Amino acid sequence: MKKEAERMKRAGKMLVIGLFSLLLSGCMFTTPETSLYRLPKLAGEYESLESQIDALLTNGAEYAAPTSGSNLQSVQMIDLDGDGSEEAVAFFRRASDKKPMKIYIFKADGDSYERYAVIEGASSQIYSVNYADLDGDGLKEILVGYKSSSDVQGLAIYPLSPGTSESLLTTGYSRYANLDMNGDGKQELLIICSDEESTARVDYYDWDDGALHAKSSLRLSASVAELSRLTAGTLTGGENALFVTGVTGDNLTVTDVLALKGGRLQNIALGADANQVPAEEIFLGLFPRDENSDGVTEAPKTRPLQRFDRESELQYYVVWEQYSIDGTVTDVQSCFHNVADGWSLVLPDEWDKDHLTVERSAGSGETAVSFYRAGEGGLREKLLTVYTLTGEAREGLANIGSRFVLTQQVEAVFAARIGDAWNITLDEQSLRERFSLITAEWTMGDN
Repeated sequence: MKKEAERMKRAGKMLVIGLFSLLLSGCMFTTPETSLYRLPKLAGEYESLESQIDALLTNGAEYAAPTSGSNLQSVQMIDLDGDGSEEAVAFFRRASDKKPMKIYIFKADGDSYERYAVIEGASSQIYSVNYADLDGDGLKEILVGYKSSSDVQGLAIYPLSPGTSESLLTTGYSRYANLDMNGDGKQELLIICSDEESTARVDYYDWDDGALHAKSSLRLSASVAELSRLTAGTLTGGENALFVTGVTGDNLTVTDVLALKGGRLQNIALGADANQVPAEEIFLGLFPRDENSDGVTEAPKTRPLQRFDRESELQYYVVWEQYSIDGTVTDVQSCFHNVADGWSLVLPDEWDKDHLTVERSAGSGETAVSFYRAGEGGLREKLLTVYTLTGEAREGLANIGSRFVLTQQVEAVFAARIGDAWNITLDEQSLRERFSLITAEWTMGDN
């Protein structure tokens, strides 16, 4: 068993050394996210850090990287104190210790790295880690999510201080977000957990005399199990807000919009009188975002279209809505979000959505989605057809008759034909500007 343990340590060390070598050779993407894991360029610094890590492994520690979130490496490089030099944050477990979880912080000192601080925890697993200057002093705090063997999660926040760091705040949580809600230059915490009735509750923590204190709480529309996405966003007046989206097992969604009003946390999705209940709607895979690039966050609201006929599938369109701090909701734009074929179309304002119907027909190598204006007596006028062509003859089919190409991929061509009943000025180029392909929203996991 001892030989096997030594073999595992050596294998783990070689894995980290291999990662170090890959990073030093410049074979990784140089994006802001990957800069967290970039090692020092000086060989002397690298060798010193390797020696420090080797000593920990020799003394019984093993690697214990976070399992969720965007920071997943066992050794992460980040400038914590703003001096332009990156610190090394290393994650280990020493099972025989009373506090087995260890987070070591190493600071560069000339051509070497020296141990600066250690964070210890009694949990069996580090769930996530995040770095943020919460109090605005120029030093990043370390936000650590722990998970016990019973899957109970705890959040601890540590300052950057030498020696053994003591937490600024320790609390249970399911999800959390840190953002400047009141515009004072400091980041507050919104911590979501379950209350006694298994309903999700959010607790708002603000700074007071250098410490974080719970200021207010409120219930959310979704349960903790239904929480899907937390989105930091902006209201029409420039206020910061947190959009909390839940998705049920029946594929229904509801979004709460949390903002400070009169110094207290409010759910402005309840309306100006705070008596409205956010409605559950069909979930189409969309989350709040700045849809029209105006600096304000929009939330998607799904609305049904008229059925093409009794047998046809019910189709929906999406209205993107903005919120003001008093709860006023403004429709910004509407789109048809075609998940099945992977494209989206911004609908003209001139189209009467109450009399709009959509038919989707799929054949071999060609799928057509046609938009109609529904008139009296069952009469319909075709406004537009969008084609998804995937067969070998797709490029030729895209230009048959009055069809024209919207865009194309390696294995598909998207084309359109404007109907004779089109009653607004919109040419091919304008239609191309309204058309876009759906791209998957990539996330790094929960915090």
